[in-house]
Amino acid sequence: GQGQGPSPGPARPLEPSLLRFLVCPLSKRPLRYEEATNELINEELGIAYPIIDGIPNMIPEAARTTRKKPPAEGSKQP
Repeated sequence: GQGQGPSPGPARPLEPSLLRFLVCPLSKRPLRYEEATNELINEELGIAYPIIDGIPNMIPEAARTTRKKPPAEGSKQP
């Protein structure tokens, strides 16, 4: 069977107590922890900060864009 012990596979999750203190360095707003991707999400800016070994990498350069680019609305003229 699958043991529940520590495995080298998935990255360590974020420490829940840290989340209260973490804000986005760009917007200074609270971040949402996404367990599935192990990232901190800023919905407002549409960016996600990676969490490496339980430590959030809060450098804006490290963040990835979560927003799917919408199709260009301006292309079709009414």
